[in-house]
Formats: sequence, structure tokens, C-alpha cells
Amino acid sequence: MNVSSLCKGIAVGMTAGVVTYALTNATKSEKRRFKSNTVKAMRSVGSMMDILGGMFM
Repeated sequence: MNVSSLCKGIAVGMTAGVVTYALTNATKSEKRRFKSNTVKAMRSVGSMMDILGGMFM
């Protein structure tokens, strides 16, 4: 068994649990803010990946 894979799996599971807990106990405005922040973060990551991809081409 690969220890690195095991640690990654545990980290992903814990993250999913924390996000689920946060969403189930959040108020309506907190959920809206969470969704807005998530969209902003995904756009930032996408932009960063485009820039990195352009550097290697």
C-alpha cells in the first residue's frame, strides 16, 4: 500500500466532510456567499492554468 495515496485519500475525505458540514449548517446568505466565492476561485484557477499553459506552448 502506498502511504502517499492513503494520505491523499484521507485529506480528500476530510475536506469533503468539512464542506458538507459547513453547507448543512449555513444560513441562506452564507450559502450564497460560499457559492460566489467558489465561482471566483474556480475562475482564478482556470485563468492561472491558461497562463501556465501559454508559457509552455
